[in-house]
Amino acid sequence: MSLQIKEPILIIGLGGVGSKLAIKAKNVLNSDCILISNDSKDFSSNNDSIHITTESVVNPSVQLIRGSTYMAADEIKSKIANYSTIILISNLAGKAGAAMAPVVSEMCKEEGKGLVSFAIMPFKYEKDRIFNSGISLKRVRENSECTIVLDNDSLLESNPDLNSKTCYDIANSAIM
Repeated sequence: MSLQIKEPILIIGLGGVGSKLAIKAKNVLNSDCILISNDSKDFSSNNDSIHITTESVVNPSVQLIRGSTYMAADEIKSKIANYSTIILISNLAGKAGAAMAPVVSEMCKEEGKGLVSFAIMPFKYEKDRIFNSGISLKRVRENSECTIVLDNDSLLESNPDLNSKTCYDIANSAIM
């Protein structure tokens, strides 16, 4: 299968990091953007957004956020309906990205959308995040026509003098 980017293009940012990067990408590509998160602080007033509610749970698990994302399936599918290509940006080291990316990518595939995914992976010292991010990456890759993986740990290994903040900045600018 060959990748064909067809207009109109929609950029979807998942969670905090994904939302910030999606807003930047929207401005660069001059395209539409939707932000999807379980935290309303990730939204900006200038962009369309979908709030994934986990009711009154203060620190929801990846599994709860993923299940809640399925509950918003109709709203998500209606937002992507008029687009040919979807660019999905997610930080799989975070709960929201790891939870939502497989679900949203699955919806894009079911709806026959061309999907290009950007996935940011955790550092190896973030041991509690590696399993969920690996499972999410596997599912995102299965649903995407093209997956670009930004591995924070590889960046740190090849540049041992960098601190984690600088690695984040480099990875984020690489997406742009």
